[in-house]
Amino acid sequence: MLRFARRYSPSPSLAEQFGVQSLKQLRQDYREMISDGLRRRRFQFDITSAGLLRPDLAWPTYCGLVRKDGLSPIFNLFDRNAGGREYSQRVSRRDQTDFRGGRLSYDQHDGVDFVIPAGTLLTAAAPGTCVMIRHRWLRGGLTIALDHGNGVVTHYTHCSRSLVTLGQRVRRGETIAVSGTSGVDMTQFFPWVPPHVHFMSWHLGKPVDPYRQPGEPDASGTWLTRNQPGHDRISGESIPPTSPVDAAAIQEAIDACAVPHLRAELDDAARLGPIYVAALLEEMLHHERFAWPAAFANYRVRPRRVRATHDVRLSLPLRPEDYGGAFFADTASTRPTNRPG
Repeated sequence: MLRFARRYSPSPSLAEQFGVQSLKQLRQDYREMISDGLRRRRFQFDITSAGLLRPDLAWPTYCGLVRKDGLSPIFNLFDRNAGGREYSQRVSRRDQTDFRGGRLSYDQHDGVDFVIPAGTLLTAAAPGTCVMIRHRWLRGGLTIALDHGNGVVTHYTHCSRSLVTLGQRVRRGETIAVSGTSGVDMTQFFPWVPPHVHFMSWHLGKPVDPYRQPGEPDASGTWLTRNQPGHDRISGESIPPTSPVDAAAIQEAIDACAVPHLRAELDDAARLGPIYVAALLEEMLHHERFAWPAAFANYRVRPRRVRATHDVRLSLPLRPEDYGGAFFADTASTRPTNRPG
């Protein structure tokens, strides 16, 4: 029960799809990969990682085929054991638990992976402002970040092309990017890992799970329709101001960055304004913690308490004409034993 997906036209080139910008970039990235490998900052996979190879999902999706029922398979959920708290580029499946009590995730996974063909249009999960367009082949390829106010930021990773510019304000459901398979992880596991958008929700500088466990209250950064991301709208919704930042904390973190090319990236963002460098710093302090002294663990670049005017609730980051919802693409080893009601 498959059909051909609608794709953005003109389609991204293969170089765009996989996030390859230039031979110079590839040489620099591979040198960094080798250096990181010697320091055990990369290549952290083992026999349990084989569960992430899903040709049943990957091959049809790479061919541009999607389900006729309009549901996107969810390939990985947020790891409730360590996701959002730790990050070491592990792709093993040893100690992960999703919000249901199942194992549809991997160790320290900090987002939700929606399986979609490259060339699918991505949409804003809530109204907000584009505060980051980061192309880092060693960190998921092209990532777009939107600030939704009240300390909530969303990330859309493995994109091939941005359709927004820094500072652009967008409404819920507005197209912001073209999906792809950018990044070293997607490139090295082609065609066994399915094309997907790695969607992240952040609150006050920390990744959070947009899904809720039984008894867990709804909160900012979670789905508008509890555990069933869809296309519901909020009547009269406006685009909020960006979240507050702590300028002194931002400068302290920039000064403490020990990796020259990351420091240069931060300096460039700082010239644009504090909201842009704050989003980039949060991304780096979580995913590239090795660039800072140990004292910067759990460091924040926003006020610890933000006076929220409303909860920021999220919609499915895909167009309704392409996808009406999502489902958990479990295997026998990931399915929860007892499903919550």
